[in-house]
Amino acid sequence: MANKLDFSEIVHGLTIDNREYQITATKEIVSQIPQSVLLNYPYGTGKTIIALLTFLYLRKTNPKAKFIFTSAREAAALRCRQALDMAKKFGFIDQLGYIFDPRSGGKGLGLAQKTKMYTASTAIFTPITSLMNDRFQIKSRLNVDILKAIDLVCIDEATDLLARSMTGFRLSKFFEELFSVRSQLGNFPILAMTGSRDPFRVENIAKILGEGTHIMQRPDLSPYEVLTQIREINREDYRQIDQLISSTLTKPIGTIQEILDPALTRLEIIKLSYGGVLDRLQDPQMNFPIRIAKYTVQDNESREQLISAFVQLFKLTHARLLLLDSTPGEFLKYIKADENVELFQNFLDLASVIISHRSELPRYDKPEETTMRGLINPKVDIAIDLIHEHLIRGAKVILFTRYIALGEQTNMLLTKALGFPGVRYLTGKTPEDSRRIILDQFQNQDTNVLIFTPVGGRGLNLDAADVVIHLDITSNLDDMTQRRERARGCIEYVLVLKGTSEEEKVQEYAKLTDAKIEQVS
Repeated sequence: MANKLDFSEIVHGLTIDNREYQITATKEIVSQIPQSVLLNYPYGTGKTIIALLTFLYLRKTNPKAKFIFTSAREAAALRCRQALDMAKKFGFIDQLGYIFDPRSGGKGLGLAQKTKMYTASTAIFTPITSLMNDRFQIKSRLNVDILKAIDLVCIDEATDLLARSMTGFRLSKFFEELFSVRSQLGNFPILAMTGSRDPFRVENIAKILGEGTHIMQRPDLSPYEVLTQIREINREDYRQIDQLISSTLTKPIGTIQEILDPALTRLEIIKLSYGGVLDRLQDPQMNFPIRIAKYTVQDNESREQLISAFVQLFKLTHARLLLLDSTPGEFLKYIKADENVELFQNFLDLASVIISHRSELPRYDKPEETTMRGLINPKVDIAIDLIHEHLIRGAKVILFTRYIALGEQTNMLLTKALGFPGVRYLTGKTPEDSRRIILDQFQNQDTNVLIFTPVGGRGLNLDAADVVIHLDITSNLDDMTQRRERARGCIEYVLVLKGTSEEEKVQEYAKLTDAKIEQVS
């Protein structure tokens, strides 16, 4: 198929950087269709451009071809909007015809209008949840199947095909429906895109896509070199609290092992606790024996013991996340809540040390002066020093945090208390228009520091960044990799509280990135 049309005709007149590997990748993809393709290129190498070029090529060879671009990430709607905006920017809108705009999410549209929009569209950019819900509604009410004539489905962030469970990987709900429809309608090809460095994940994604899936990998494509520096932070109070949480976890974990399986590891049990096990145990409609993954609960006494153990486990692990990744205030508020205070009674004396701790933070406008502040996460203390150091030399800084409260606190300290210039904060709630302005200012003008939550930082290519700072180690290390690869040629700092459970995670991350690692205490 790749020889039927000259690729110079495809890219002629498009406002696009014609990176040769993108053209080469597009040629390889279209040569494999109707097989499915797994494109595993590093983050920041323009996989969305490759997908759009593939759409455009197939439309040139078949004017009636129809496409779907979908995602299931936490910021799926944002990623679909970004792909749509990219299509418009590159002039694809004229080439592809009418495109469904997920900006409105279909709100305010009647069923008949929504049906016309889907059937008239050449390319649909929509989150997987909206796609499958709309498909069910339209098919059941109007007997129209919006997936019937699809020529190619592109799945952004293909690790979404997988959901963690105790037994390994399983297909997530909405993708399970999509693959079922694909089987019924004749196996339309899928272009799945990921940037995973985990070969086990890549292998499992390929299996889900089906026999004969063509895997494309280019680990050599990283167009940047990142120096990673692990900053270990010594705070005895945090270490002691983390270790106390770890020892307290022993009792509920022992109860779960005794009832379900003595061979269950602590990590497997914690994963199970975040997998909806409590909803299942507390459901009054469930009859014995109750199935939990591959295990069974035989009687009501065992169920009540498991409910109590999993509640304690969830509260303890959540408290640990707040301790390590959020503000001290959020942690203290959680352990002192009426429903939690009994469980955390032994933590209160240690927590008083956090309350009494004070940090001297550097002012930007008067470097010789400092501002004293209490209840500061020690990582924020170090991060502000790093930001100060790099802003003075003219660098631009990106700072990532998992918790909104920590991002808000850092933003407030930098802007209001310390007078740092050009600091902006983006979350998933930031309006799209404001987001675009801020990103443009960071790339081209006066914004010097960008603070992101995970949703706020999805799908960005921020090559203006000189420094990336991680305030936390995410549970999904692919997310960490994606963060650093959104910026190119940067210095990366990973802030870790020494002697806590974070150390094991950061060692995994160091192995995963294959980057030059510098350990600094």
